[in-house]
Amino acid sequence: MYDEPDPPEQRPRSLPTADFNPDRPSRTRHGRRLQRIREEIERNRTEGPSIPTWVLALVLALIVGGFVAILVWA
Repeated sequence: MYDEPDPPEQRPRSLPTADFNPDRPSRTRHGRRLQRIREEIERNRTEGPSIPTWVLALVLALIVGGFVAILVWA
């Protein structure tokens, strides 16, 4: 008969090379969006919360408790 040809060598897929430099603004829409996200995260890390978490938790508990009280006694 005839010999089957050898299958082509399996080369590993090359990943796209990323030209990632956070200091240089990107020109694409995706890059600009990532830059805005990075800037917002940095702002949130440096400024910190203006209202303590325990105050927010207390306000939430009062709202939920008031709603439950209205449902029970109405």
